[in-house]
Formats: sequence, structure tokens, C-alpha cells
Amino acid sequence: MKDAADAILRPEQAAYLDGIEPTRDPLLVEMEAYAKANRQPISDPEVASFLAVTARLSGARKIVEVGTNIGYGAIVLARAAGPDARVITIEHDAATAAVARSFIERAGLSSQVEVREADALAALALLTDEIDLVYIDCVKEHYPAYLDLVLPKLSARGVIIADNVLWKGLVAAADVPPHELGRVQALRTFNHAIVSDSRLRGVVLPLGDGVAYAARV
Repeated sequence: MKDAADAILRPEQAAYLDGIEPTRDPLLVEMEAYAKANRQPISDPEVASFLAVTARLSGARKIVEVGTNIGYGAIVLARAAGPDARVITIEHDAATAAVARSFIERAGLSSQVEVREADALAALALLTDEIDLVYIDCVKEHYPAYLDLVLPKLSARGVIIADNVLWKGLVAAADVPPHELGRVQALRTFNHAIVSDSRLRGVVLPLGDGVAYAARV
């Protein structure tokens, strides 16, 4: 959900890219409107497109989403990965999880997507199967801990995607407001790990609010 003008692209570039998008899926458009009206932070549409391309290209069969919100990312991932893929998506808030299940059911994906109501760190610690694709869009202060938990469980060709890693540009700022310092420090630690950990080949992309993308090596 965009709550401000593009921070990276110039306005004319953003307008051009919006203009070449194909006809949008009605359910996703409805979810974007719901998120805006209810101030729910979902992925920007261009990030959703990136998720879909990556899920299809990677051939992921076991997908974990850290931070369900209303189910937007889970629906995009499940549709793109195909009927043989399974998505576990983790949401701490019961009311939000119920909204997500409703949208997932309307998408016809209830048998493919499991919404787990749990603390994300606790839920990740309990996972035992290998993971082919992880999408992280949850508590920013916990990004380094999420990475520590999922990396050992990543399959041989596994992929990690994380949203909001530039955090409104504050990750690159010299002066950070005190109330944002914890998030910014955690995201800086996470971004450094994504590009420097010997188990990964990673990059931070200037897409949306910053997207980290890494593959297991």
C-alpha cells in the first residue's frame, strides 16, 4: 500500500511504470483499497509483481511468509507458485488473521495457504521442513532474528525476499529520529547480512520501499 509518493523514482517515471501495467486483478485491487481504508500496511503493487515473478521462476514448493497482514502477499505467492506449492503465512493478530483467511478463501486458496496465528519468531523456530522461498514483511526490529532462523532451513536453491529494507529512506540517512532508531539499526544489520553472508548471494533493490533479494549458494 502506497502511503506516499515514490521515494526512489521521479514522478514521471512512476507514472510511466503505472501506465504500462496490465489490467489489475479485481480481488487484489479490492484488497489494496481495504488496506488503504483501514491503514493496513501491505506490499506495494510493484513489489507484489516482483514476488510473483520470483515465485514462478524459482519453482518454490514450500513458501513461508513472515507477516500475513490481510493475506495480500500470500495470495500473490500462492497463485504464482502454482497448485503444487504450499504457503505458510504467520500473523500474530487474530482479527487480522481472520480477515486474511476471508480473502484467501475468496481467492480459492484455502487448501493451499495456511494462516498460522503466532508470534513470528516462535513460529519460525518450530518449522522443521526445508523452505524454498521466504518473504519477510513483519516487525522491522526483528529482521536480523528472522534471518538467523530461516537461513539454516533454506533449501539448496532457496530464496529470501524482504520488504521495506530502506524504511522510507531512513536507512541511508545521517540523522534518524529517535523513535525510528531501533528499526533503522536492525534493517542496516539485516541489509549488511544479506549482501555479505557467505551462504547467500544478495542484493538490495530500489523497488518500493527497498526490497532485499538473496539466493542460497
